[in-house]
Amino acid sequence: RSGAPYGGKLWSMNAPTVQHEASIFERLVVSPDSARAVLTLRFTAADEDRMRELMVKNNQGSISAEEQTEMEAFRRIGSCLAILQAKARLQLRQTTGGEQSSS
Repeated sequence: RSGAPYGGKLWSMNAPTVQHEASIFERLVVSPDSARAVLTLRFTAADEDRMRELMVKNNQGSISAEEQTEMEAFRRIGSCLAILQAKARLQLRQTTGGEQSSS
């Protein structure tokens, strides 16, 4: 069994799910204003600290099953957010000639 959480299988099982979720969210970004709003979404500093803490524990092999679940939730949300923001940037380029907020 791999040292990765759930034998390394969780990522491959969820990658299509994240793509489907991002596709659904993408349909919500229908205006330049909504695209700009998506680009402002960020994890809080406390969440970023927690993600680093979970990654360290995972790398050390001292992460609990509950923490693995939490780490996976952060990964899924982060992946979905990254895809959604990429789609928002693309929409802004197409609809406003490149105008977008800093991100």
